[in-house]
Amino acid sequence: RSCGGESVKSSQENQKTPTAAVQPTKPPVNPEKSNKPEVKFFVMSYCPYGNQAEAGMEPVYQLLKNKVDWQPRYVIYKDYCSRSTGSEKTTCEKNNCLKTGDEIYCSMHGVAELNQDIREICAFNLGDLNKWWQFVSGTNKNCNVGNIETCWTGEAKKAGLDTNKITGCLNREKFVLAKKETAEMDKHQAFGSPAVCINGAAYNGGRSPEDYKKAICNAFETQPEECKTVLGQETAATAGGCN
Repeated sequence: RSCGGESVKSSQENQKTPTAAVQPTKPPVNPEKSNKPEVKFFVMSYCPYGNQAEAGMEPVYQLLKNKVDWQPRYVIYKDYCSRSTGSEKTTCEKNNCLKTGDEIYCSMHGVAELNQDIREICAFNLGDLNKWWQFVSGTNKNCNVGNIETCWTGEAKKAGLDTNKITGCLNREKFVLAKKETAEMDKHQAFGSPAVCINGAAYNGGRSPEDYKKAICNAFETQPEECKTVLGQETAATAGGCN
C-alpha cells in the first residue's frame, strides 16, 4: 500500500507558508489494527509543511510514547536534478546533491537540508526519542536552511545529544542512510513532505495533534487510556506539501 497521500505538485505552491486547507473527501486513514501501531512520517527537514506535521505529531508522541512504533523518515531524491538539463542540471547537482560513484542523492531545499536530514537520522539512531524530538523541534524553531550547518550543534547540545557522534555518523554513513531512505520512499510511494503512514495505510487528514492522535488511536486493537485525552481541536485536511 502507498502512504504517499499528502503531496502536491506545484513547486511554486510548495514554497508558501502552510495555510491551505480543504475538506477531506474520504476518511483520513483506515489502518489495520495492531497492538503497537507503526507510524512512519516522511518529511524534508526544512519543508514548512513537514515541520508543520512534526509540530502536530510531537504532542501525540508525548502522550503515547512507547505504545507506538515511531519511525521518522526523510524525503531524499535520486533523480531530482534530472528535471533540468545542461548548466542548470550541473548547478542543481552542485547546490542540492551529494554524489558517490554513479549515485546522486538530492534534497529540494539544498544540500544543507540533505545534511540535516542525515543528522536527524543519526540522532534518531542514537536511541533516545525524547532527545530526538527536542533536537528536531529546536532546529525547526531556531534554525533555518541557511544557517543549519552551524546552528544545529547548539540545539543538539540542548537536547543532550553527542554532536561528535552525529557528525561522525554523517561523515561515515550519509550515502548508506540516504540510499535506505530512498528505498523506503519507493516502497511506500512517499515522494512528498509530509507523507504519513499508519500501519501501512496512507493518512490524508488534518495536521493538528488531535487529528493525528485520533488516527493513530484508531489503529490500536485495544485503545490505551491515553487515547481519551483530547489534544485540542480537529482541523480540515491540509493540501500543502513539498514535492
